[in-house]
Amino acid sequence: MMHNEFRDAGYRVFGLLGANDHDGNPLNERLAFKKPWSSGWQHTPVWSDEQWDTFHEMGVFETGYGVLMHELLVVDIDARNGGVDSYERLLGHIPDLAGAGMIVATGSGGGSKHLYFRAPGAALVQSLKEYPGIDFKSSGYVVGPGSLHASGSRYETLVGTPDDIDDAPAALVALLQKPEHHRNTYNGQSIDLSHDDIADMLRYIPNNDLHYDSWIEIGMCIHHATDGTGFDVWDMWSQSSTKYDADEMHKKWHSFGKSANPKTIGTLIYLAEQGGWSRSVTFTPTVEFDFAPTVPDENEVDLLRPPGFVGELAAWIESQSRRPRERLAVAGALAAIGNIGGLRYRDERDNVTSNIFAFCVAGSGTGKEAILQAVSEAHAVSGIGAATHGAIKSEQEIMRNIALRHQAAFYLVDEIGIFLQKVKNAQNRGGAAYLEGIIGLLMSVYSKAAGRLLITGDLKEDIRETLRKELTLLNRAKEEGERVDEDAIARVMAKMDSLDDGLLRPFVSVVGFTTPVTFDGLVDFESATNGFIGRSLIFEEKDTAPRSKPGFRKTAMPSRIADRLRAIYAAGEFDQKAGIQEPSNRKVIPTDRAASDLLDEVVNWFEDKADEHKSMTGLESLYLRAYELVAKVSFVLAIPDGLRTVEHVRWAFALVRRDIDSKMHLVVSNNDDKSKSNMALQSAIAHLVGDEGITIGVLRNRLSRKWKRDDIDKMVDSLVERGVLLRKEHPTTKGRSTQFLSMP
Repeated sequence: MMHNEFRDAGYRVFGLLGANDHDGNPLNERLAFKKPWSSGWQHTPVWSDEQWDTFHEMGVFETGYGVLMHELLVVDIDARNGGVDSYERLLGHIPDLAGAGMIVATGSGGGSKHLYFRAPGAALVQSLKEYPGIDFKSSGYVVGPGSLHASGSRYETLVGTPDDIDDAPAALVALLQKPEHHRNTYNGQSIDLSHDDIADMLRYIPNNDLHYDSWIEIGMCIHHATDGTGFDVWDMWSQSSTKYDADEMHKKWHSFGKSANPKTIGTLIYLAEQGGWSRSVTFTPTVEFDFAPTVPDENEVDLLRPPGFVGELAAWIESQSRRPRERLAVAGALAAIGNIGGLRYRDERDNVTSNIFAFCVAGSGTGKEAILQAVSEAHAVSGIGAATHGAIKSEQEIMRNIALRHQAAFYLVDEIGIFLQKVKNAQNRGGAAYLEGIIGLLMSVYSKAAGRLLITGDLKEDIRETLRKELTLLNRAKEEGERVDEDAIARVMAKMDSLDDGLLRPFVSVVGFTTPVTFDGLVDFESATNGFIGRSLIFEEKDTAPRSKPGFRKTAMPSRIADRLRAIYAAGEFDQKAGIQEPSNRKVIPTDRAASDLLDEVVNWFEDKADEHKSMTGLESLYLRAYELVAKVSFVLAIPDGLRTVEHVRWAFALVRRDIDSKMHLVVSNNDDKSKSNMALQSAIAHLVGDEGITIGVLRNRLSRKWKRDDIDKMVDSLVERGVLLRKEHPTTKGRSTQFLSMP
């Protein structure tokens, strides 16, 4: 099969089931060998190496694979329905069809075949009545070459490879072009919109007294959805407002194409649906299955590839490290966007905030510092560097940061595991109570990001005294004739007046970097269920000695990324003189209908799991707290796009689900109950093997501090014998081999 070649060429592929479904039940003739392995195939990314290896270990591609029609056009000739004769006639009009870079014979025989072309962004019809038996597929998917057919034959490559796929002949694109239609992507599905479709949506969005920013946002949506050709649609709708200014229209329209933070069709669909519009545009898949939103299977989502701009930022952050550190880069990108947008945007559905606690766990000297520096640069470029701190010193320092300096405090802390170990030692032995106070305050501020944080009496007076001194200096300067910012005086007085009511919406986030040796032992039952770690997301790099990237060179942050970061931070109305503060008008990030339905499913899924664990493990709080983390992460992913969609929720759910699994393995492996030592060792092995696998030598080294080598080897043998682990010989750099362990 050529699924590897498709993926290497940048195309999106996913596994197909064979004759039976996952439960072993026979599929009907229409679905056999064509039904996607998982329900989320339309969200397929270009998989990372790690996820790709996992799929092969699971046998996902054993019977076949589908190729997503992302920027592709496949001419599907079906001999059973007269397609061969139609193709001969079509060749007479468009001879260039015969020069397709890749041609595949389908398993049905008789001359049936697929001709592959590139057709990015084209809105094309799927069939022409003049050519029966031919489908022109530019949406959905086709079965890839090498896959099994229900007849017992295989799809066979006749010409070329995925690298040979060329642009579709211009005459074919012109023949299939939908008049005035534009191809868009919404919730993972391709939809084709005409100017009339967009005008119909606009009839449901009142424009009599629309806020200026909303008017601009809608214009940006129309520009993006129509590839810049929909000016007349926007202009006609704009004329219904009393604020209409004909001289401004073309100038604004031209600027939309240069926006660093464009808005897409999803926002327009959401606003129209809020006004009562019903969607008439549908997407017809190539096979029948349920499109109802459901929580994704564990392997439907590539957690090294966040959707949208967060994924783009993660890729740049990772590029700054000499060694592969993709998980840490994802953590850094999520935290950076959450921090940059934290005071500028608000979640309409659940009122969650985008502040995140994250632990980045990786071996010493493997690239943690490079990731930290790249995240710090993202902060600086966007304009929030002044509120970024490299250490957590004391309770008073935290409070002064958020009460006197800025409304937010973003902590990027190296070697945070050592700090937390000191806290744990203080708890176990007594003393150093101030350390415990720091953790308690961080958790309190974290949870008050959407409310108010009350201040202790002594600290309140200290802050008030500092503010009095600042006010005195400002007034004295004013009396002496110096130019003084009146707004600065008003801000100080407002802070003094509001101290008794507490700090409004304080924003604190923490990204801590540490090593597995220091960190793993910290995750016990108490910290995972009630503590700082339980409220955090863990991003761990299992490879403690990754190879350097060939030809590695650091690159400057691309201007498109820097501009996008600045545009995200510049949202809403705010006064930069006031420091890193919440603007008077935070922008709303809405949630579309399908994403909202999926979030409801996520709540139920986690609550069902919490019920199971009440009597099993006592770790139900991990699941009860999980929904908030999904809401936070999906909110962060949605900030650059301006709308939370199913794609954001699916990815966030998969991340949090894996995070819980990781914490549970660590909790069990750190259990001090000797009667449960076998369970603890098994969990420790499962945690270290994870998705990437591990050599037996590294496994022994990581576990030898707590278990004997013989016990480790016996447990590995038992797990392999029971089919829990797979073991194979793995070559080393010295020409020898070692055992490599992976999940089945």
